[in-house]
Amino acid sequence: MKKLIPLILIIVVAAAYFYFNFQKTDVPGSKVDDASAQLILFWGEGCPHCEKVKDYINENNLESKVKIASKEVYYNQDNQLQLEETVKKCPEIDSSQGVGVPLAFDTQNSVCLYGDTPIIEWLESR
Repeated sequence: MKKLIPLILIIVVAAAYFYFNFQKTDVPGSKVDDASAQLILFWGEGCPHCEKVKDYINENNLESKVKIASKEVYYNQDNQLQLEETVKKCPEIDSSQGVGVPLAFDTQNSVCLYGDTPIIEWLESR
């Protein structure tokens, strides 16, 4: 019985870690809803290009200047489906082979921005 207690403790800690770690759905501090967003940013946990965009947003305090709705798509199926629906609005993106992240949707101009460089350039223009 004494040998089971540490094993059970390890299992509980591991389960809690994975549960809370994969619940991340937003860029830290971002709580903007889609209806009021100027930009909807689709990103994936662990994606280096996504991190580049998120770091740029945080380092330049852009959340105080631009309304950004943030959608993590690797672990959130609803956000993944929203990404797929959003890409259908963007004829400039060939989604026949699938689509990756980061991808942002300019809600005012109905334009998709695909990749870290176009998204950062859009943010710089604001």
